Amino acid sequence: KCLKLCKSLYGLRQSSALFYENLERWMIDYCFTPIGPDGVMFRLEQGAEKLIVSLYVDYGVCASNSDDLYCTFLADISKKYTLSYSGQLSFYLCVAINHDKEKGISTLSQESYINTLLEQFSMGYAHLVPTPSEPGTRLLKSMCPEVPNTEEMRQYQQLIGWLMYAAVLTRPDI
Repeated sequence: KCLKLCKSLYGLRQSSALFYENLERWMIDYCFTPIGPDGVMFRLEQGAEKLIVSLYVDYGVCASNSDDLYCTFLADISKKYTLSYSGQLSFYLCVAINHDKEKGISTLSQESYINTLLEQFSMGYAHLVPTPSEPGTRLLKSMCPEVPNTEEMRQYQQLIGWLMYAAVLTRPDI
């Protein structure tokens, strides 16, 4: 017997995509404009007042130059979706955010992410070097194993993925 679901259930494979479609439709109906091709950021402008919303899975971050616009938006979206407020943003997607209100500066740091990466790949005691190998070193195909070690390849691919995430997010000098 086959049944058709009238709405998505939490935990099903398509649930997150259906939720996002619903949320995106609500944001556009609310007069938000998607920013960029990924559709994870939205901008709302009402005269000089601006509100930017960033969404990732079931996390969202708002930034606005108007407390009134921000509060109105939160009240309206709360009518449709259940929200939880975590206070001023201090950590988001492996990035620590520090605010200096006196200077009017916010800084981003991925120090804990990088430290976790170093620990995960047993590189906690690695030292800085000016170049990854001696100048003039020649690499030859004969130096490669005939049969690649799949576990080493998997670890290498994971490491590159972790480094790319850090490089794309905050652009550290890696």
